[in-house]
Amino acid sequence: MQFKLSIHVAVAVIATAMLPACDGSLRRETPAAAKLEVVRADPARNRLWVLDHEVISVYDNTNGRRLRRIVLPEWIVLPQRYSCLPDLALDSSGAAFVSSNVLPVLWRIDPQRYEVTRIELVLDTDNDKDVGFTGLSFAGDGTLLAAGAMAAALWQIDTSAASARKIASYPSVARGCDPATLVRAGQDQTVIAASRPK
Repeated sequence: MQFKLSIHVAVAVIATAMLPACDGSLRRETPAAAKLEVVRADPARNRLWVLDHEVISVYDNTNGRRLRRIVLPEWIVLPQRYSCLPDLALDSSGAAFVSSNVLPVLWRIDPQRYEVTRIELVLDTDNDKDVGFTGLSFAGDGTLLAAGAMAAALWQIDTSAASARKIASYPSVARGCDPATLVRAGQDQTVIAASRPK
């Protein structure tokens, strides 16, 4: 009898929890997980690049037709609760660069052939830490800037030399996921400038 009573109680509890959702007046849903979706437009080539948690899709921006679906080999991504999300940036030639938020690696996608090149970056410092990048941004002179995905730091990346140099750290910034936020934060807070290699 005890077993039957427990089953009936469990069914009643589940039904009670579901009733408010059935009449539409109250919805009980778990919070949606943060979803990775980075969109970058390339107006010069009329393309739209979309990065999600599995692939990059390239679309014709005129008719919305998908031109290519690209899988990044050995791409590792941490969820947003642990780190800033990875990013996607386009250079002046239309090449796409994608970061990992846990490894010092970039993936370059050729804009014509869609070939993927994995670029393992040599760091000038912090080799004992998990360093990934977010907030990728090309400066007017072609310099690639990035924010550290786990620690608030500003990095300069040389893709041709496969190297990354830490420009500054922002110890008072809890989460600086883009270079502009870090630069603004540095105007009002403590900034530790990284020393230049000799």
